[in-house]
Amino acid sequence: MRRRFISWSALIAVLWLCSSAPLRAADVDSASSVLLIAAEGMADPRFRQSVVLVTRHGSSNSTVGVIVNRSLGVPLDRVFPELKQAAEHHLHYGGPVAEGQIVFLVRGTEAPAAAIAMAEQLFLSSDGGSLRRLLAAPTPVKRLRVFSGFASWAPDQLEHEIDRGDWYLLPVEVDALFADALDDMWPRLWRRATQVMVQGPAELPMQARMLALRQRYPAYPL
Repeated sequence: MRRRFISWSALIAVLWLCSSAPLRAADVDSASSVLLIAAEGMADPRFRQSVVLVTRHGSSNSTVGVIVNRSLGVPLDRVFPELKQAAEHHLHYGGPVAEGQIVFLVRGTEAPAAAIAMAEQLFLSSDGGSLRRLLAAPTPVKRLRVFSGFASWAPDQLEHEIDRGDWYLLPVEVDALFADALDDMWPRLWRRATQVMVQGPAELPMQARMLALRQRYPAYPL
């Protein structure tokens, strides 16, 4: 069967990382990121009502992401008891891959070690030394978010999920990722995504929804 998401295929090459592999550094000047907004009928409970920040990076064109709207309610001083400042931060659920591995998003002009650029002055890393330095600095909550695990997909799996309507796509708004209340993030972005993607009758081709997003954001590299 011929795939319909050629435009998305040009943007996304699926991450092959196994559950024990660390995140790998990428060219911090060539980020190509998007927000995945879970559809209302998302069947997978791990991603239900989730907002996932993903990016294509590196020469392998692999894709990595984290769920950005799900707190685990665990103060970080339980993970880093030697750092009193860590109590100001909480641990978040980043995704079902490598649960227990700590990764973090940080806003700043300097990339931490092993950084993947997710957007302008926004980096994802799994480097423990960099995270400890950021917590000790201390770095405010509006610039740092820490996760357990991250998200990835087997080859063609994410395309298939988008093809069947599991996900909507939106451009990244860095300010909103850190400023929005987590409980409000998915409903707000879902409403926006369904408007942008022209959610209508079931017979409306997905290509038309992708075209609507391209027209709304002509500079975005779909």
